[in-house]
Amino acid sequence: MPDDAAPREPVTLALGTYLLDVPRATDVDAVEEAFRDPDIALWNPSARRPGLTVRDRAKLWVADRAAWTDEHASWVVRGPDGRLVGQVSLHQIDSRNASAEVGYWLTPEGRGRGLATAALAAAARYAFDVLELARVELFHATGNVRSCRVATRAGFLLEGTARQSFVYGDGLRHDEHVHARLATDPDPELAPGP
Repeated sequence: MPDDAAPREPVTLALGTYLLDVPRATDVDAVEEAFRDPDIALWNPSARRPGLTVRDRAKLWVADRAAWTDEHASWVVRGPDGRLVGQVSLHQIDSRNASAEVGYWLTPEGRGRGLATAALAAAARYAFDVLELARVELFHATGNVRSCRVATRAGFLLEGTARQSFVYGDGLRHDEHVHARLATDPDPELAPGP
């Protein structure tokens, strides 16, 4: 991938009966609702920004995620009825080192059906096949046990612990697990589609 890559055009990806779709202005209400979920607010700092209302944070989040650049690509996860049930993003895309980070969250409605695992696997596949990246990293607080299970099921191997590496939504520094997938790693064996 060239260093002077132009901003990417957003694409939609099929995920069984679900869809990885481009965020749009009509998603603000659903994002605002998601940001009020205690788990999302704790483990995703973009859900909390001092001095801004939840509504304003949701508007900023949607606008930021809808505008793909050479440094990030983001999708919302839509259920079969079109309702937003989560998101997955490739960010800090580094074309020079052919790497990126991936992050995600799911609303309570989207949890417990393998959807996070499938969304992470699809985002990684896009990173490898379309962006031609060699490595995708995933960081999560060590206290976020569910994220650890999702990462492992999506083929992201645990590589270690970064001590007090990130300030989460509670304003505290947390140790993080570092997981990664390489383009040369085998694809995970996923349960039948969400």
